[in-house]
Formats: sequence, C-alpha cells, structure tokens
Amino acid sequence: MTASTDAAPSIAAQGVINRYYLAMAVPFAIDVVTLIVYALMHEEFYLLPANVAMSAAFLLLGVGIGAYFLVRPIGRFIAGEVSFADIEDALTGLPRRSALVMALCYVPMLAVRMLSRQVGIDVDAMQEDPSWLDLVASFVVGTGFNVLLIFFVVSAYLDQLCERLFLTRNVNIHVFHGRFRRKVSVALLFMAFAGVILLSADIASYSGPRLLREATMDVVATIVGTLFMIFWVNHALSRPLDRLDHGMRQVAKGDYQVRLPVTSDDEMGHAAGRFNEMVEGLSEREYLRDTFGKYVSTSVAAAILDNRDRAGRVADTTAEATLMFTDIEGFTGLSERLAPAKVAAVLNAYLGAVVPVIQRHGGVVNSFIGDGLFATFNLPLPCQNHAAAAIAAAIEIQRTIDAGPLAGHAALRTRIGLNTGTVIGVTIGTDNRLNYTVLGDAVNVASRVEQLNKRFGSRILATESTVRAAGSADCEKLGTVDVRGHEDVVVYRVGPAT
Repeated sequence: MTASTDAAPSIAAQGVINRYYLAMAVPFAIDVVTLIVYALMHEEFYLLPANVAMSAAFLLLGVGIGAYFLVRPIGRFIAGEVSFADIEDALTGLPRRSALVMALCYVPMLAVRMLSRQVGIDVDAMQEDPSWLDLVASFVVGTGFNVLLIFFVVSAYLDQLCERLFLTRNVNIHVFHGRFRRKVSVALLFMAFAGVILLSADIASYSGPRLLREATMDVVATIVGTLFMIFWVNHALSRPLDRLDHGMRQVAKGDYQVRLPVTSDDEMGHAAGRFNEMVEGLSEREYLRDTFGKYVSTSVAAAILDNRDRAGRVADTTAEATLMFTDIEGFTGLSERLAPAKVAAVLNAYLGAVVPVIQRHGGVVNSFIGDGLFATFNLPLPCQNHAAAAIAAAIEIQRTIDAGPLAGHAALRTRIGLNTGTVIGVTIGTDNRLNYTVLGDAVNVASRVEQLNKRFGSRILATESTVRAAGSADCEKLGTVDVRGHEDVVVYRVGPAT
C-alpha cells in the first residue's frame, strides 16, 4: 500500500510533464511535415533524412533540454516537494520562456539549413538557390512563426495545467506581469504581415516561372501557418473567456460557491482573480444576510446590509400594520413538569410550526417572547391586505398546532391576539448594541388582547380595527372591554369557539 500511495503523485506529475514536452514538440512535427511536402514537390527524397535529423537535433534534443529545466520546478510542486509560492514565477513565465528556448534552438537550425549552400554544405537542395532577400524574409517569418506558435501552444497547456492545479491543489496565480492586448496585438500583426513579407521578397527577387513557384509555395505556407496560429491562439485565449462567462452566469443564478482557476498572468487572469474576490464577497454577504436573518427578520437584515450609508440601522418607518402576539397555553405548568431540555425541545417545535405559517402569509417575526412571539404584518415587509393575512395566519396556526403532536405533546394549545393600527418601525439601542422593533400604542393593545383570551375562553381574539380592515365575516363580536390605557375596546373571536 505504501509503495502505491507514494507512486501516485510521481505518476500524476510525470503525466503533466509529458504533456508539456508534447506541446514543445509541435514545431518539430510541423517542420517534419513541411520537409516531407517540399521533398514531394521537388522529388529530392535523398536529403530528407539529413534534414529530419537536423530538425530532431535542434527541435527535439535542444528544445527538450531547455524544456526540462523550465518544467522541472512545476513537476517538483506537483510531486509535493516545494510550495506553490516557490514555482509561481516559473509557472506564469512558462509561455515566454518556452518561446525563448524555441528561438534559441530554431534560429541556428534555420541558419544552417538556409546558409548551407553558401558554405559548401548541400543539405537543402530541395529548392533552387534563394536570393538573400528571400533568405532574410524566410528567416524572419519562419522564426517568428515558431516562436509565436510555441508561445500560444504552451499558453493553452498552461491554461489546462492551472485549471488542474486549481481543482486538485486549490491554488491560483496571484502574479500578473503579462499583457493580454500585447499577446493579441503581436499575433494579429504577424498573421497580417507574414504573407506580405514573403510575397514582397519573392516579387523583388524573382520573375517568370520561378516567381510563380515561389509565390505559390509562400501563399500555401502562409495559409497553413495562419490556420495553425488561429487554432492555438483561439484555444489559448478563448477558454478563459468562456470560463469567465460561465462563472458570471452561475452567479446570476445565485450560485455563490463558483470559483474560477486563474490560468494566465495577464488581464484575463487578473479578471478571473477579481471575479473570485467578488464572488467571495457576495458569498460572505449572503452568509451574513442568512445568519443575520436568523436573529432578526430577513427583511430587516436585507435593509441593513443594503444601506449604502453603512449606518448599521434601518430607517424609521411609520405605517399601518396588523400586530400579532402568541403564547402557549399552560406553558408555566408544562415547564414545571418537564426537564429544561425537554421544555426547550417543545418550544422549538412550537416555533418551528408557527413561524413558517406567519412568513407564508407575509408576516415578519419581530421577536420571541418567552413561550410566544411578536409578529407584524405590513412592517417592515409590505403586505397587502395585512389584516386579512394576519387573521388567515392565526387560523392556520391553530390548525397546525391542533394537528400535533409537537415534540410528543399532542395537547399543546396556543392563544393569539390581533390588533391593527399605526406604528413605527425603529432601531433602538446604543452604538454597540442595536435592536429593530415596532413601537406604538397599537402594539400594546395587541399584547393585552392576547391576554384576554383567558377571560373569554377563546383561542384567537382580534380588535374591531382588525376585523373591519380585513372585512372578515368569520368573526364573532364578544363585547366591549377595558384594557390598560384604553376603554371600550371592541373584541371579536376569530374562528370557532373553544
């Protein structure tokens, strides 16, 4: 088991390294194909082995040696030998340094191949003697093509590598030295002028059938080279854009867990990093909103978090609202009979049944009071027909509690008081301790009406202001009573009698 476990990172690392060597071998493959095409066109097959051997020496052996030193730090990180910070510079600079290695190997090979006849070594007899202008143009375009090609091939490899490291090691690039516009500009300029340079050299150097032959070969080479370049440029640059677009669409759907791999050190990589920071902030905000909403109402939490002034409080709001108070009948005796943990379980079960009903009808639970709660309809959350919504919620609460059992207590009963009036939603407290609540005389009346259920033997009592605002016919007028601070308060029983 130990041998297998230890070998796994090594095998994974070697697979990643091998893909880099394959990327670096792309110019060699293109050069061999080009040599074969020239050999077929000129029927000079006997020089093909020498040229392929030369290409292998420079573009396989030479490039391979340089590639080994470039990719070795990355392989060590994948194998767990060094930290990501130790290889981040080597990782971000991989395309540029790979292109430099290609230039250092390709330039001398091309020089030997093109100047062989001038020094008496005939290894390039597959074409007629070129002019010096044609040689220079071919040298510049050939070198530029292979350098740019390897840059974008390795950039595409780096994109996949960084994505793999992000998914398996949860690491991302934080160094941004490159420039996206510079990459695109150089690629576009080369593709626009490479063919022009070759054809201009042909026109200035040859005439007649030779000109037609040279121009035809250069046009074909330019088209094929441009197609290669477009494929790899698109592959290297479009995937980060597609990934960023996908991430934005996920965020638009409300997914704040999405994160993007940073796969380049340019503006696109920087944008992906900023995207992750943005989503992290949105995720934290959503967490705060969700957690905060468990201690105050969700609407209050949202109002506080959305406050641009960052005052940490909700603006005072005056409105007509319907107030609801509830409590559990006989809760004091229940508390005396049961263990504290069991009492807490019963209370949580009760609140777990009541709160969703209130929220479903548009109400907001303002606070929990002992064995009951205080809820508001139309403040702070707007609620049309708030009096009717409060009555409907009260009736459904009774049905829910009657359906029981709650924490093993099927006989649990609740009492509810309703009143409608003008109140104000305010934030009260000190600088370091705040609470959102609803104040007004209508709140006091609702609380005292709830207590009147004991006197009338009812389960839901509502004042005349609530019944009139709701237009409810399913209410029975019980009479006029005096409550503390108020005389002649008309109360109605809502729902069936006890």
